[in-house]
Amino acid sequence: MGKRAGTGRAEGEFYDPDRRDVAAHIEWQKQGAWVVIWGPYTRRYWAFGCWPLPEGGQVVSAPDPDGLYTEMRRVEREGKYLKWRYGRRRRTDPDPAS
Repeated sequence: MGKRAGTGRAEGEFYDPDRRDVAAHIEWQKQGAWVVIWGPYTRRYWAFGCWPLPEGGQVVSAPDPDGLYTEMRRVEREGKYLKWRYGRRRRTDPDPAS
């Protein structure tokens, strides 16, 4: 396999179906709250927040899935993701007669 002109990388080095599958799995786990991709040139996972966020949205990246999950959780806490996803839940009295 020869090197691609100007990139210093071998042909086909950008094609990485295993990492793309990992990105798709992370996106599936997050149930539509994030769009997750593998960036073949940057060699990083990228996640784009898809719930109502301040203008400009939120993008995080990491070189591995564990780092990406960490960054996503941080943004979810700061962006009040759980409140958006599940709303406010009222406490209910198990025995209203008492």
